[in-house]
Amino acid sequence: MPDITPVELEGIRAQFAEYCPGLALAFAEQLNHETVLESPVVREVPIQELLTRDASVLCSQFHFNNLLTSESLFVVSEESAALLFDLISGNTGANPPTQLADDQITALESAMTGVARGLGTVIGNQVGEPLDLETCNSHLGTINLPPVFAMSGSAIEITFSFTITDLSDTELTLFMTPDMARALVPVDAQPAAGDQLLDQDELAAMLGDLTSGLDSPAPGSPAPAQQPGGQAVAQDYGMPRGLDMILDIPLDVTVELGRVRMLIKDVLELSSGSIVELDRVAGEPVDLLVNGRLIAKGEVVVIEDNFGIRVTEIISPVERVAGLGRGR
Repeated sequence: MPDITPVELEGIRAQFAEYCPGLALAFAEQLNHETVLESPVVREVPIQELLTRDASVLCSQFHFNNLLTSESLFVVSEESAALLFDLISGNTGANPPTQLADDQITALESAMTGVARGLGTVIGNQVGEPLDLETCNSHLGTINLPPVFAMSGSAIEITFSFTITDLSDTELTLFMTPDMARALVPVDAQPAAGDQLLDQDELAAMLGDLTSGLDSPAPGSPAPAQQPGGQAVAQDYGMPRGLDMILDIPLDVTVELGRVRMLIKDVLELSSGSIVELDRVAGEPVDLLVNGRLIAKGEVVVIEDNFGIRVTEIISPVERVAGLGRGR
């Protein structure tokens, strides 16, 4: 999908401004201390920029198992994490630990799980469908991005002003994929076709640039390759920015033949030779899932003595977003 627009960023900012009270309440329940979140600042950040950040932070990766399944991240500085630990331990926050041990990080992970569950509650109230937290894992160190962010090429960074009453202010940052952030904005809050961000003179100049560039390539861009008959061929413009830095991250690839819902008593009655009828018609394409998300469809083939899949259809980014509502 194209880069997220300024109007979309403003829609995301306004939406998360509405989430601030509910998210602050989730923090207050974990810290036993009054908390205020306000003034979210939203921007789109290239993945390559995030990969260069080397500060030590508490990074909590979480995702929901329905409607919105894409992994997201809560990030706070190591200093703020130490303060949070002191508060969840029942202390005043006046003397936080100088270095966090493994058991302390585990305690913080439990607290951030509660915060992520609270975020799911406020989002669920807005979209009209409950969001159940699937997992939440925390670690201390540099930002560790899930592979799904590499597919987007960028991340939406939402930074909240995080105030704990009678203590110093800090920041809480939430990272989401652009597709997931877009999905959270109500349709009536998204930019309409007639939305205009430029004044008349700027718009006229932009239209002039576009029309003048239709017949010639942009300065510095490679000319289209030509076949012997003069026919243009597609150029390979390389991989998304930063993708080459995470190519060695393993992914779980699954081929799904079909599914079926069964009663417990029917499962207990299964024995050797039992036949389970799936919800898929014979000859229908099977699903290819990467880390549990539908990426492509194909047909089953036999390669020597092994089964394989011949890919017949790649799911478009738009269809992937639609599939989030089906837990794929």
